Amino acid sequence: MGETDIFKTIQLLPGITNIAEGRSGFIVRGSGIDQNLILMDGMPLYYSSHMQGLFSVFNGDAVDGLTVYKGGIPARFGGRGASVLDVRMKESDFEQYHAKLSGGLITSKFSVEAPVIKDKLSVFLAGRSTKQSVGNLYDKMSGGYVAVSPTNGGKTGTVIAKPGTTTGQFTFFDPYESWYDLNGKVIYKLNDNNSLFLSGYYGQDYAITDGGFTDWGNRASLLRWNHVFNPKFISNTSLIYSRYYTHSSSGIYEFNSGITTSGFKQEFSYFPNEKNEYRFGFQTEYQDFNHGALVDQTQSDGGKFMPPMQGLESAFYVENDRKINSWLSALLGLRYSLYHRLGPGNSFTYDETTNQPISSIPFTGNTDVMAFYHNLEPRLAVTFLLSEKNSIKASYNRNAQYLRLMTLGSDITWYDIWMPSTENVRPMLTDQFALGYFHNFKDNEIKFSAETYYKILDGAVDFEDGLHNYLINNLEAYVATGQGRAYGLEVSVEKPNGKFNGRISYNLGKSEYQIDVINKGRWYPNRYDATHSLSVVASYEVFKNLTLSSTFLYTTGRPVTLPESYYYISGVAFPYWEGRNKYRLPDYHRLDFGIKYEPDFMTIHLKKHNRDIKSSFELAFYNVYNRRNVHTINYTNNAGGKSTTTNASTVYQPYGISTFGFMPSFQFHLKF
Repeated sequence: MGETDIFKTIQLLPGITNIAEGRSGFIVRGSGIDQNLILMDGMPLYYSSHMQGLFSVFNGDAVDGLTVYKGGIPARFGGRGASVLDVRMKESDFEQYHAKLSGGLITSKFSVEAPVIKDKLSVFLAGRSTKQSVGNLYDKMSGGYVAVSPTNGGKTGTVIAKPGTTTGQFTFFDPYESWYDLNGKVIYKLNDNNSLFLSGYYGQDYAITDGGFTDWGNRASLLRWNHVFNPKFISNTSLIYSRYYTHSSSGIYEFNSGITTSGFKQEFSYFPNEKNEYRFGFQTEYQDFNHGALVDQTQSDGGKFMPPMQGLESAFYVENDRKINSWLSALLGLRYSLYHRLGPGNSFTYDETTNQPISSIPFTGNTDVMAFYHNLEPRLAVTFLLSEKNSIKASYNRNAQYLRLMTLGSDITWYDIWMPSTENVRPMLTDQFALGYFHNFKDNEIKFSAETYYKILDGAVDFEDGLHNYLINNLEAYVATGQGRAYGLEVSVEKPNGKFNGRISYNLGKSEYQIDVINKGRWYPNRYDATHSLSVVASYEVFKNLTLSSTFLYTTGRPVTLPESYYYISGVAFPYWEGRNKYRLPDYHRLDFGIKYEPDFMTIHLKKHNRDIKSSFELAFYNVYNRRNVHTINYTNNAGGKSTTTNASTVYQPYGISTFGFMPSFQFHLKF
């Protein structure tokens, strides 16, 4: 879409896939999107996309670099079970001013680097905005609903009109959506040994839907003090704030939900010699969960349908990155994490049959501990150099995760609820083992890798059967815990350099849960299981200033739960559910093309300032063969669900919803 997008980039790596067309987040080795720790300059972000997943919250012009950890996660990172995406925000030049302006079919953006006080104070600011969702415009032109039959696993589909409309008329997903975000970073050098860093992010989405509107967004900030005791011993002290909220208004109803965190982190780095690096420190984070309020604006007694919760997550850690000899190196780490669920609130005991509370213990103080958990998390990653071109890497890590994103049904939405560990819902522990072989061919022109992994989950969670919405005050009672496992093989072939370069990545994997009260205690695929995933990316430099690129993605359809049949009570049809996630959506695949042109003849040289103003064009074609990838299955309800026959297909008709079809876009960049 004319954007350099981190999420689209990392989804080309083996073992990482997208969640669904038009949905936020990414999947790492079959784990949930909430099991990925997403950091922007050390600030945690809890919702990572704009425009329903088409764009990430990371402005490419504001990013200096990133690191993705799928295994062998360093001990300084914690709180999530699957991966870490550590993004470093760009820092301003202390010598010269720089700026970049971009305008395009979907987004417009800018970035500015300003050395306010030379060698002393610098400011970086970047922003993006869109006012009209062209994706929805193209849905109106070429989209619609897709009929999907549950009897064949959701493999087939034809475009149909939504019931209640005439042939050829369709109701479209989100007819209007806009968003914007801002990144900022200020660096102030107090002296040679002390510097202050202030980072911030502000993002906002707004969508108009039938009968109302929805808005959601992230706010995050971090203040870091860097102190150099000596060249071998460095300290970093950070204050961190992050907030994610959702708000929706429809008719007389209004919905609010979100999570707010405030944290402190102290880290020390010690470099005794060229072969050793030590990091150690501690961190703590206060978490405030607003689980939701549904307010009837015509009534005075509207309010929360689930009580708020509070938590305190802390950790101590130490790690050592060591080069043992010429052929062996290791990253050793140990993390000790603690979690306190805090008051005020009520600690409930629930009836296992009805899920209704049968007793409660009140906690009135903000420091009252309602539940306490602690875990040791060992980490180990070892690299064996067999030769200059061959290596073997092995890793093991244990991760404790104390909060989860609870998703209801087959769809993943912006209003899903973040929930902490409680006295009834224990934390999730993930043990992952990985072993990989890496080989470079033709003087390192071609890189080959093959890695296998196995993950064991203790405390995997899912909602019990019978829960149809979040609008209850005992939602915690419907959260069931059990065990999970994920395993697979990742293969990648990459040509990173030259006029023609690219990568082919393939993953064969399995991810499943076993929870006693779900699916009759049998193992079942979790919603993030994808048997096959394939990505192919290629780039060709036609000549110096013209580059062509292409991307192809394929993923096995996501598991969903569909009714097997219907039964009737007083002429009203009720669905019969047999197996959790027994069926799958249609397979996902998409082809994109891109063109980038940087003409020399449009470069303007400013002699007075000895600087150049450079221009570039980017033309992108998203989903070139207009594949309507289904991300959700809904049901029509003919005659109010009533029928005098035993043919349920006359009552409920399944249809799949897709979001984005073919979408061309362009960007014009001006850099100086």
